[in-house]
Amino acid sequence: MLKNYNYRPTSVFIYFCLFVSFSCTGLKGYFNTFYNAEQYFDKAEKIRLQNRGDKLPKTAFDHYEKVIEKSEYVIDTYPEFKFRKKAQLLIAQSHFYRNEYDEASAMLLSMSEEFGDQVTLEYSFWSAMIKWREGKVQAAINLLSSLNNAKINNNEKAKIYMAIAEIYFDEKMESESMDYLEKAAEIIKDPVEKGQIYYRIADLSFENKVYDRALASYQQVIKNSQSKKQVQEANLRSVQIYRLNGDLDKATKTIKGMLLDDVFKPIFGSLELELVKLYDQQKMFTEANNRLESILQDYPKTKASAEAYYILGNYAISQEWDLLGASEHFGMVSREFSKSMYVKPALLRVKEITSYDNLIAQYDAYMDRLLVVDTLGVPSLTIKDKNDFATVIYGLAELESFHFSRIDSGIVYLNQLIELTPNSPLYPKALYAKAIILDEKGDYKESKALKTQIVTNYSQTDFALALINADSTYSKGESSSDLKLIQAEKKWTKDPIIAMDNYREIVNSDTVSATSAKAAYFLAYQYDRLWVKPDSALKYYGWIMKYHSSSDQALPSSKRITFLNQVLSDTSSAQ
Repeated sequence: MLKNYNYRPTSVFIYFCLFVSFSCTGLKGYFNTFYNAEQYFDKAEKIRLQNRGDKLPKTAFDHYEKVIEKSEYVIDTYPEFKFRKKAQLLIAQSHFYRNEYDEASAMLLSMSEEFGDQVTLEYSFWSAMIKWREGKVQAAINLLSSLNNAKINNNEKAKIYMAIAEIYFDEKMESESMDYLEKAAEIIKDPVEKGQIYYRIADLSFENKVYDRALASYQQVIKNSQSKKQVQEANLRSVQIYRLNGDLDKATKTIKGMLLDDVFKPIFGSLELELVKLYDQQKMFTEANNRLESILQDYPKTKASAEAYYILGNYAISQEWDLLGASEHFGMVSREFSKSMYVKPALLRVKEITSYDNLIAQYDAYMDRLLVVDTLGVPSLTIKDKNDFATVIYGLAELESFHFSRIDSGIVYLNQLIELTPNSPLYPKALYAKAIILDEKGDYKESKALKTQIVTNYSQTDFALALINADSTYSKGESSSDLKLIQAEKKWTKDPIIAMDNYREIVNSDTVSATSAKAAYFLAYQYDRLWVKPDSALKYYGWIMKYHSSSDQALPSSKRITFLNQVLSDTSSAQ
């Protein structure tokens, strides 16, 4: 019969009875050894399942090795060992989880040759799992599916369904994975296992926003699971789904009922946070703030209080525009609960606020200089100053619009950039950002005008390409730099000379897009490394530094310029 590949050892009591029934010290030895092997296997499995999806921890890896050593000892030392078949299966499983597929296959074959039809299912099941790990996905699924035609019980069918579900999940086919998990859950008898399977279905469904399926599965968890923690989590998720589905009254009523039941005391803080989110969704900000303050007092140094501080930080930005207060709230997140999932987002928010403050200081300095006019009436900003000023303005616009959700303020800054620095390299980017914001506001007429301007006047930029790719009506029928680059790359292997001409065409017609920097670097690299023409290489490295000094290609270009100039200088001196 097919064994549960999450093997569980026989009880200590049974081993004790077996020990008593045999007076031979040799039998005592092999029973003890095999018992230890199963113990190591059980420990390894526990670690593996806790780290599902991650690399197998070394501890589990070593435990599986102990399983192999002890099982092989028993098999070799005691040929008549009663549990010989079990020992061989443990060895095969342990090799499998250690990614030693050849060794696992060899043991399965040995087991099949020795026990024949007694192990047909075990042999086929684990052979299928090895096929999967070797990349033969469809072959593995086909073999597993064929096993359900055999005369096997429901628990064994369930294990096959779960194996197929695992394969589909690994292949990023979550819907198919959940289908097979449900098949397993429907037929498995053990309520504990049933609850575990439904819990996984529910979590997968929730993550993929399949809320109806998630809710139904969480209800099955509540009905079947023996884990208090899982039941509490399932209830919490259920009210979250009510909220996400827009059933706010039911969510509120359910939460308030749960807060009166001490059974849910471990998740009271999380339930309070759900009420905050319900109030927020209904724009009841006073009630939300009051509830958050209560959470800080009632559940200090918890996950709930950490999240409460994070929400308060965002409220300080969105409701009060109090960046100092926001920073203080965000700073409290890690102090409340260092393992909170909001620690990193809070740190990022602090960095955003710090960056904003620095940009504001620079902005004010530039604005002061703009007010200063020399005796000739010439503004006090050079071209470089204006480009730097544009960078500052765009930084403020980006933070306001896309990080702080203050799109009106963001547009004000973008308008300033467009007005004050029309020759800045950031000009088309500002037009594009403004168009995106206007789309969000529903002002499609002005947005379309800006997009048309980008495609018409800045056709070689990445922004124009993005617009054309999103909406073909913006295309002027001209070949973009991206398309030219693709054509050049295709020609390179067949006709490098013509391909080089194509790369040069991009560089000669486009000084703006990131694609042109790639083309120039390709030319420079070929002249530098392939054809050893340093003068030509320097030409294109220099072109990159002139037009794309902030690009990914700039640093290696700068280094090669220094090196090649030194080489040419040394060569000249030697002559």
